[in-house]
Amino acid sequence: MAKTIECRNVHDAFILGMDAFSWDPDVLEQDSRAGKTLEFDGPVITTYQNPCERVLFWEERDANPFFHLMEGLWMLQGKEDVASLVLYNKRMETFSDNGLTLNGAYGFRWRNFYEKDQLDVIVKRLKADPDDRRCVLAMWECNNDLDRDTLDTPCNTHVYFKVRKGRLNMTVTCRSNDMIWGAYGANAVHFSMLQEYMAGRIGVEVGVYNQISDSLHVYMGLFEELKEKLPEFDYYTFKFPMLGNPYKNIKPYPMVSEPEYFDDDLQTFDEYDDSNVSYYNQFFPDVVVPVRNAWFMHKEGNTQGAISLLNSFCKAEDWKIVCVEWLERRLQGKEESKDTEAVIGDKNVK
Repeated sequence: MAKTIECRNVHDAFILGMDAFSWDPDVLEQDSRAGKTLEFDGPVITTYQNPCERVLFWEERDANPFFHLMEGLWMLQGKEDVASLVLYNKRMETFSDNGLTLNGAYGFRWRNFYEKDQLDVIVKRLKADPDDRRCVLAMWECNNDLDRDTLDTPCNTHVYFKVRKGRLNMTVTCRSNDMIWGAYGANAVHFSMLQEYMAGRIGVEVGVYNQISDSLHVYMGLFEELKEKLPEFDYYTFKFPMLGNPYKNIKPYPMVSEPEYFDDDLQTFDEYDDSNVSYYNQFFPDVVVPVRNAWFMHKEGNTQGAISLLNSFCKAEDWKIVCVEWLERRLQGKEESKDTEAVIGDKNVK
């Protein structure tokens, strides 16, 4: 039986999902290649009403915001290389079959894998006919994925785009979705960035984001560990409280202000390591460059300097808050994820 989780944004979705896995009678124990899981018996549909509110603030989850943001840009660039991601997450190299590329790289499949840029095609179709219902973005390929032994098989398989009432709605289908690291972690960031990018290029507002997870699951050891750290609430209503959503007081910084030049900015950002270059979209100098520079300052050992840099130059309040808090936990030795974000399939997952 299908379940629905309706939420304002990923910050709400995460706690609702943790709560659902704690009590829902349709949650079953299931074996997997990476260990015991809890899995919903049927598909789960998550609807984000405000997908651009994409930052996860839960300290207990300790999501790596630097990696999330940079991987989202890497996807929009249409890249498949491992080297770009290893700069922000060393574990990504363990998912490469050849040490150089990732087989299931979403962005590469969006823009290069099928011998045409699918994003360009969809933009042109929806600009020409906003009622079009054929705008399907493919990330699954029979010959490459269905019967191949690879370390990186795409979990998300298709994205459907449609324009209704002047807003771009998006539905993502996923064959296998780990709730903690995937669905309500990286996926909510990357696909909402794709949605905002596409809406900007089409010339419409961002609508709702639906995620259909055929197998929404959590790894039991990680789930139980995390559940113990989260605050408890009344078991007769919700196990975990809705402690207030930070986005009630924060407005997301617009990612796309000059859509016709956004791809140029992606290329500029990819080619230059310094901040003394010109961008068309202010999201790059005001958010992306400070976040990137703070990350490398942290990796060089100057974490306090990285915090000061973010406080001084990052103009996106949501990204600034989570990046600063993440760095402060490193200074205090309170990190939970040990600077990792991709753990599925790791031998240490229980």
